Amino acid sequence: MILNPTIKIKTERLILQPVEDSYIDDILEHFTNEVTRYMPFNPQGNRKDIISFVNESKRTLLQNTDLVMVALDSKRDFMGCCGIHNITEESIELGLWLKKNAQGKGLGTEIITALIEFLENNFTFKYILYPVDEENIASKKIPEKLGFIPTIKYTKYKNSTTDLNIIEYRKYY
Repeated sequence: MILNPTIKIKTERLILQPVEDSYIDDILEHFTNEVTRYMPFNPQGNRKDIISFVNESKRTLLQNTDLVMVALDSKRDFMGCCGIHNITEESIELGLWLKKNAQGKGLGTEIITALIEFLENNFTFKYILYPVDEENIASKKIPEKLGFIPTIKYTKYKNSTTDLNIIEYRKYY
């Protein structure tokens, strides 16, 4: 499948669509240290960083290697971002973050379920991987509910005082 900026994935409560410039301020506001506690990112509140992220997301979409999307509710309010990354015939990686007040409502599972269905219907691959910090109990529930199995553990650098202990969950086909 060739990815394009008009892709939309609808779920029961959300619309997922490729990230675009109009969401820079939402991302800047909600991509906080608290939200990224278990992620290898250290937000600095720098608008230029978010602009670079959006531009890179557009570039990799056109290269057909990544699909970074915003999640919007029925009122088109920003809920967070999700992504399909490193698309190859071997594997595809999924990722997700939700703004603080959107967490704990089942939206993460809803998003990942929709992304898996999209991949199964449009791509051929051997497995999907979903990396999660082992201390992120809520996020670990998503792949565990959806039939992924923990496969590899590794350490990932976050900053000078913190390393993440990642469990890479995989779903094989």
